[in-house]
Amino acid sequence: MNRNEQEMYSNISSIAKSLEKIASVLEHMNHDSYLAKQEIPKFQDIPGFEGTLDALDGLTIKSNDQANEDVLEEYDTKNDELHELVQDLDNERYHEFCNIHCLPSNDAVAVSNYIADLDYDEVLGIIKEIEAANEDDLLIKDSDYDIRVTAKMYIAELNSGDFKTKKDCILDYITNEFGLQGARYTDIIKFAYYLNHADGAQFDSTRDRGYYSLGMSGRNAYLTRGGNDFLVKGINNEGIERYFTLSHVDNATGFWKYI
Repeated sequence: MNRNEQEMYSNISSIAKSLEKIASVLEHMNHDSYLAKQEIPKFQDIPGFEGTLDALDGLTIKSNDQANEDVLEEYDTKNDELHELVQDLDNERYHEFCNIHCLPSNDAVAVSNYIADLDYDEVLGIIKEIEAANEDDLLIKDSDYDIRVTAKMYIAELNSGDFKTKKDCILDYITNEFGLQGARYTDIIKFAYYLNHADGAQFDSTRDRGYYSLGMSGRNAYLTRGGNDFLVKGINNEGIERYFTLSHVDNATGFWKYI
């Protein structure tokens, strides 16, 4: 075996690994849209392997072809994304990640090398797992998640013309969300807050309560007067004073008053 052949044999493992990554990424790409834009090259023989091409299958793609570069770039992008996600894990989650994948948590190089050696399917799978866990953490930390989602729904309906004003959204929310039990003062002003800040900081009763209570009292108490419908106070079936809409209060109680 001459020198050139020895070098070629020593590099074949690296070539095969790179092309496996290409094949893995290609399986996840939209072939209809992607291949329409790319000219896929014909396989070419690798020097020194002319008689064994059928055994090597797809190892004949040129590594410097633009299509292959795009595929490898996609793999590298996802691999980098996974590196960043792992680096951003808190201490508890990082140790959990290392335990699951049998990695030494005190060896950052080993963890990095492990990620770099993953194939495309494995990279995508772990990214989804981490993002799902992050979403679960968000739900736990944000106790107002449900009301945010509801507020976004009302905002979309307001923008589409199903409601004319934010007051209409609030009154509808009070009736549908609290029904015969009625709503507390804080329930109302918190929802009013999220109609304006659905993706903002969590409602703070000290910081935000004063401003959003203006709709309930004072000169511009638009929630408790004006128009065909507004809020009134009534005694629910548990004997507790709560807020109801004028249009619905008779269905909930016979004991109510204007504010």
